[in-house]
Amino acid sequence: MVVAFEKYENNMIKLITFLALLLILGCEDKKEDKILEADALLRWDGDYSYDGCGFFIVISENEYKPEDEVAIDDSFKVYGGVDVFIKYELLNETIEYYCGMMPSELDGIKLHSIENR
Repeated sequence: MVVAFEKYENNMIKLITFLALLLILGCEDKKEDKILEADALLRWDGDYSYDGCGFFIVISENEYKPEDEVAIDDSFKVYGGVDVFIKYELLNETIEYYCGMMPSELDGIKLHSIENR
């Protein structure tokens, strides 16, 4: 009886260890899985200091506000927009910005890279 209980106990420890390991590995947040690629339109609507609206990213008719606009090179400040290829993450949060005096919000996007097309 004691031998059978020890076997049962060893099997339960192995099962619990396996399930804990599976849970930890299954919940790992893989950053590379979140990074997407797309052809997009990078639209420049003027400098904030002159009542402009900054940069916007348009992907498949959906408009996003970049999280860190100052990281976008000045060469992309072209009125009307530039066709670009981007690597990005959707932020699942809105970005608040001021266009003139009016506060606005758009879905946020984090750019990892941006290239002319």
